[in-house]
Amino acid sequence: MRPPREGSPTKTPSPQPAVSSRIKKTSIRDASLDRIWPPLDTEVLAWKELEQDEFYPQLSPVQIPHLVTEAIRFGREAARPYHYEGSIDPWINKVIRSKVKILLIRTGTEKATSSIRAQYRRKPPVIEIHRSSLDQLDRFFQDSGLHVPQDDLIALHLFHEWFHHLESTQLGRADDALPKAVKKQWGPFHFKSRITRLREIAAHAFTQEVMALPWSPLWLDHLMLMSGKNWSRNRIRATFHQWKAVWEEWQNPVQSEESSQKEEEKKPLK
Repeated sequence: MRPPREGSPTKTPSPQPAVSSRIKKTSIRDASLDRIWPPLDTEVLAWKELEQDEFYPQLSPVQIPHLVTEAIRFGREAARPYHYEGSIDPWINKVIRSKVKILLIRTGTEKATSSIRAQYRRKPPVIEIHRSSLDQLDRFFQDSGLHVPQDDLIALHLFHEWFHHLESTQLGRADDALPKAVKKQWGPFHFKSRITRLREIAAHAFTQEVMALPWSPLWLDHLMLMSGKNWSRNRIRATFHQWKAVWEEWQNPVQSEESSQKEEEKKPLK
């Protein structure tokens, strides 16, 4: 490159806008994620969450749909007074005014694939949000061709954990309000236990309702887990279809029983 001639003006390059300012952000409720990834009903997702409870094997196929429906209803009803409009600041102030501390956690040993996204500690009341979870969600949306505001990503975590605070201070625990599992039977006596996963189902339903999301946050968890294992969308779609088929059988127990009997009748006699 030649130096400028003496006395000639030197052009100063005009400043370029930051890349982030040129990216159009789409609110999470309008992101149309279900047009990119295979969708799945909230009830089916809630059932898969319930399946992780230690007392799930004690539940009958008749009980499971009822528990799922009631846990979702509990969360949605708790969300009625609250509406998120796209800005997290008013909600952070509201949570802090309710004497709950909010911490954004980033540690040197924290892994981006950590299963802990956020957590609520009761004494003293603290909501901890892990920075790695926000980064993971942001990458997932970007890989899907979407750019979602940081406020929305924080809101996904904040509302879930704030629900647990409301359980402790106003609502009562969701798993106390809903039927319990029979842990042990001794003669005429039944020993019952809370089904703690119902609290998580209710918290996700609460978050979905407050943020007016067209899908359950549980869906994101499964999509990120499966895509992180390099599952194709066809494989994800087939898996969701299998789950939905089992769920629909439980929704129609009489029809399911008749179908099973017909299959038995088709088997050749030995």
